[in-house]
Order: sequence, then structure tokens, then C-alpha cells
Amino acid sequence: MMTRALFACCLLFVSACSAEIAIETEPFDQTVPVTSLLQPVYAEVALDLPEESVNTEDLDIEIEEIAARLVVINPSQTLTLRTSARLSFTGTATPDEPELYTDVNRPAYYNSAMEIPPARDFAANSRTAVRIDTPALEQAIGRRRVWFIVSNTVVRSGIGTPVLPVQIQLEDIVFEALITKPFPGLGGALEVGGL
Repeated sequence: MMTRALFACCLLFVSACSAEIAIETEPFDQTVPVTSLLQPVYAEVALDLPEESVNTEDLDIEIEEIAARLVVINPSQTLTLRTSARLSFTGTATPDEPELYTDVNRPAYYNSAMEIPPARDFAANSRTAVRIDTPALEQAIGRRRVWFIVSNTVVRSGIGTPVLPVQIQLEDIVFEALITKPFPGLGGALEVGGL
């Protein structure tokens, strides 16, 4: 009788459990130059997601946490730079070869990319840790590759003549997620077994 009760307790424990999968990409860096005071420059960066997150569309999973984190560095001594990012599921960049473009040759899929986060100003000579945890990132789970399109524009100049080109530096870019796979209850099996 004791063995049977112990077996029933183990089954109930498994039915209440879920498996957690932690996903984290390798950190990487990217620079986005500014060559004009009037025109933004865009850098399209490809990111391959870990195998654990690929082909999960048909699985019963729950996304507990999802975020991108990075450090934004504005090395300019006089220029304030405005940076924004978009998430795209279409792109031409590869992980080894980012694509750079301006408004003149911006691809059509740019307009359908989701803004994550909105534009933000980075003061001259600053280093800022940024965490992006918008729900839009959840749509990246299940895909093999996603693209981030980062823009850089000069919005303010301090005293003195601006020196171009200047570039915003994005360091230690990491995409991370915590996914759980719940195990459905075994109530039917327990009831049939008379437990």
C-alpha cells in the first residue's frame, strides 16, 4: 500500500511540473556610423537564435521572460545621437555581414518591422546599459533568424565644429528568454487506475 501511495505522489508531482528552457545568444557588438548631420544611417544586423527556440510554433510553451540587453556607447565629445531599433523577420544581412543603408536606399520591409524600443537620445561621451523587454520580442521565438535594424542620427551638437563620421557603438548585445513547457495533468490516467 505504501508503494502505491508513493507512486501516486510521484505522478501528481510530475503532472504539476514544467520544464524550463533558458535561451541566451552569444554577445556581439555592432557600430552604426553617421556620415551626415541630416540623414539617419541604418544598420541591419542578423541574429541566429539558439536551436532550443527554433520550430516551437506547434508546441505548448509559455514565454516567462524575454528581453534583449546591450550597452550603448556614444564616443563623440560633442554630438548627441538618437538611436532606435526595429525587429524584422525579413532581411538581407547575415550574422557576419551587416547591411548599412540610408533613407535613400532603405528596403521596403523596413516599414513592416516592429519598433523596439522607440527612439532614444544618447548624450555625448556616454555609456548606457539598455534592456528591451517589449512583448513584440515574443514573436522571435520559433524563428531561426531575426533581424534588428538600428538607426543613428545626430540630434544636437555641443560647442565646436562636429567631426564626422561618428558612430554609436552597441556592445554586448544579447537576446535572452526563459520558456516553460508545461506537462499536462495525468488526472485521467490516475482516475482510470483507481488512484
